[in-house]
Amino acid sequence: MDLNELGVDVVVAAARLTRMASRDVSALPHAAMRLLGRLDELGPTRISDLAKADRTSQPTMSTLVQRVEEQGWVRRAPDPADSRASLISLTKTGLTELQRARREAGAAVAARLRHLPAADLETLEDAVAVMHRILTLDVLEDSPR
Repeated sequence: MDLNELGVDVVVAAARLTRMASRDVSALPHAAMRLLGRLDELGPTRISDLAKADRTSQPTMSTLVQRVEEQGWVRRAPDPADSRASLISLTKTGLTELQRARREAGAAVAARLRHLPAADLETLEDAVAVMHRILTLDVLEDSPR
């Protein structure tokens, strides 16, 4: 088994599935959903770190943060480690909006899951559990298998 090839297949399939599901989210733009999800994952974060994590420019991230801040989905607070910087965090309203968008995306996937046999659904449950374990691994790039 070629683990590099498997890794590529997992990344491509997950990205395509995510894009397919997010097309059916009605009110939350994809970039905003990505930002809210990142804040849900990371907690309060500087704009520069959000830009790096999203592989975008700091001005682009600043504009996105300003747009979602105007919606009341995020808030800025002074960074206690650096008075020149701010930490961006998810508001309760932002978390509610993110959860709603995730439910809509999940419903889009569920509509397709209904057409799969029970054995495939069980396999998928196992695969999701493995994906969660992958996300918790702290490994070095050159670690042996």
